[in-house]
Amino acid sequence: TNAPAVTRIRSNLVVFIFAVFVRALLVVALDASSSTSSGAPLLQAGVPSSFSRGSSKYLAVLGAPNAAGQRAGGVERAPSVLRAAGIVDDIRALGWDARDLGDAHEPKPPVPSPPHGPPGPPTVPRVRKTNAWRDADAAALHELVARRVHDAKTSGAVPLILGGDHSVAIGSIAGALRDDPALSVVWIDAHADVNTPRVSETGNLHGMSLAMVAGLADRASWPDGAYDWLLEDDDDSRDDDVQVRVRRVQPRLDLRRLVYVGLRDADPPEASLIAELGIEAFTAADVRSLGAERVARLALDHLRVANGGEALTSLHVSLDVDSLDPSLMNATGTPVPLGLDVEDVAGFLRELRRDAKITSADLVELNVELVDEATRGGYVDTARALARALLGEAGCAEPGA
Repeated sequence: TNAPAVTRIRSNLVVFIFAVFVRALLVVALDASSSTSSGAPLLQAGVPSSFSRGSSKYLAVLGAPNAAGQRAGGVERAPSVLRAAGIVDDIRALGWDARDLGDAHEPKPPVPSPPHGPPGPPTVPRVRKTNAWRDADAAALHELVARRVHDAKTSGAVPLILGGDHSVAIGSIAGALRDDPALSVVWIDAHADVNTPRVSETGNLHGMSLAMVAGLADRASWPDGAYDWLLEDDDDSRDDDVQVRVRRVQPRLDLRRLVYVGLRDADPPEASLIAELGIEAFTAADVRSLGAERVARLALDHLRVANGGEALTSLHVSLDVDSLDPSLMNATGTPVPLGLDVEDVAGFLRELRRDAKITSADLVELNVELVDEATRGGYVDTARALARALLGEAGCAEPGA
């Protein structure tokens, strides 16, 4: 008399097992589809958790082949040169889950700045022309980078932007600020790059990157409105005599949250601004005398104070290859003597990572066309070593380890 009941139980059990099996197949298929949607499946190598804030932890390599911030051709080729040399495989060998997202835009050659004389007296307002004068395309490329960086961070990635000249940081930092307006920045560079169009001697935009993302540049320097997305002030609107402040779409960098490392060529207006705002600046000589590890600890102390005594929520490291001494890196447009060596940079970044999370980064200004062909491979290898130092050699200590 119990046979029908047993049969029903067995039938229900078979249906249940079959449903579980089908659901498992669907999950696997969906995972495989998402991992290959960009044409480059994610590796399952286990990202150091300290480097990512999202549930999907991977490193996104993004090229920004832009040379429009200066006058020397060749720097726009750096992303392709570094890829051909194996930089993505270098990153994966460190244990990173690495995905190459390609380039944010087509290569952009240099854009000459119009001729102009030296700046006039401070009391005489004057619009200064830059490389991107009336070149809306050059400006639009920075916004493209900003969008791609923000999208990558939203997906849980750590973006590594391969420049290009250092003006690409206009886009990378703007994108990182959209993710976290409390962003801190470590700028490893021989130059301060905080000139504005009004005071710049050269008109080169790669020397204005930090002034741009901090909102210090005058919108009138671009009469076509090309940088309004970055420089436009907050809107004020009135409704029944009540003034309403509209939140900025593009947050600006608080320069108190900035630290320079390797600085040794700041223009007088830049030096005055650094002193006026109390920006922490460590020269290459400071790194040699204090030691890279101590400089890293002092830099973090400064950034924590700027963050109200709290741990940093996000940190962007912008690494210019001209931070190195020209004897080690001469394949760059503006080498400056008495620079850092690779171990200085590696030691600083190792110590930085012990107590902070690097959540986005740039590697910029490699230009192999400025050196003899026989020496190019060595300089490319040095840039690859900087990328490894930036992201962390396998087995290095990380926060929470």
